[in-house]
Amino acid sequence: MDVPLHRAVDQQRIGANASIRGALVSTIVNGMPLGTLIGNAMGSLMSMMSFGLVSLVAIVCFLVMFLFLPQSPHYYVRCNDEKTAKKTIQWYHRKSNVNAELQVIEDFVRATAATSFREKLRQITVKKNRRGFVIIIFLFIFMQLSGLNTVVYYMETIVRSAQVTSVEPATVVILSTGIGIVVGWISVYLIDRCGRRALMTVSCGCVIMAMILLGVQFMLLEQNFDPKRLEWLPILAMILFMMMSIGLVPVPSTILSELFPDDLKSIAGFTASITSALFAFICSKTYQPLIELMTEKCVFWMYAIIMTMCLVFTYVAVPETKGKTLQEIQEMLSETSKKRGKSLETKGTVK
Repeated sequence: MDVPLHRAVDQQRIGANASIRGALVSTIVNGMPLGTLIGNAMGSLMSMMSFGLVSLVAIVCFLVMFLFLPQSPHYYVRCNDEKTAKKTIQWYHRKSNVNAELQVIEDFVRATAATSFREKLRQITVKKNRRGFVIIIFLFIFMQLSGLNTVVYYMETIVRSAQVTSVEPATVVILSTGIGIVVGWISVYLIDRCGRRALMTVSCGCVIMAMILLGVQFMLLEQNFDPKRLEWLPILAMILFMMMSIGLVPVPSTILSELFPDDLKSIAGFTASITSALFAFICSKTYQPLIELMTEKCVFWMYAIIMTMCLVFTYVAVPETKGKTLQEIQEMLSETSKKRGKSLETKGTVK
């Protein structure tokens, strides 16, 4: 039986995405530590006024460049502008089969256009989709509760409080951020070879060790230990902490792109963004009050406990999506939901 050309192209694309999907998402996510490194280097070399002006120039350049990018072909298909849609496909995918790609996009637009917002909300209540939303929400919560927006941005202050003097605190920050970038690019290579759960395990384990070491450092300082003999502890802790770039940072975004059908991805992305922003605000706002209330060692040990919970959650709830197509992932979620439903029914019957 012959497969239509556009279906064959679609299947090839699905297969390619399944094999390199994690690497593509990790590549995008790695822009954050790179920007952080540049900002840390600039901050140590120039005044706040100069830093702000340079950052403003970069933002303006981005906005100007963005204005010259063509709209997506999906947009032109929705506007019934087939000619411009073909030109856009050619611009974004220079070596693609334009007619085949256009047919795939038209099929997708027709399928999603038929789904109203109310129907999408109804789809969320389906067990497999509901489970996907729970996984995504908790992964982004754990990512923020790992100290991503507190330890990273208070890193120089933490190093100073830990009484590191042999190395400039700003140098420790730049070194750690640079290691984070290298680790992030390593994750691009490993995420589609070792899998999502393996990288989450390594990442959580390293962050747990980092938080324990920081807590031990501040505990020993409280006991009046000589800080000169302890300086390696916070430096090692910061290096271990940046191992979050191998799993805790890229994996939630990768999982987000994999768990949902196309018509729910926008809602899932919105939910993840709101969750991440909310908990980033909560963590940043409560960090200093918690330090004053509980002392540094208790706050860092609290982060270690949260990361231990994240490690358990990864093994219990997060499916391994490495190399799987969307259809396979949906079937896996459905099977897990059915098994849990049967297990609950069995427990009820036994009672």
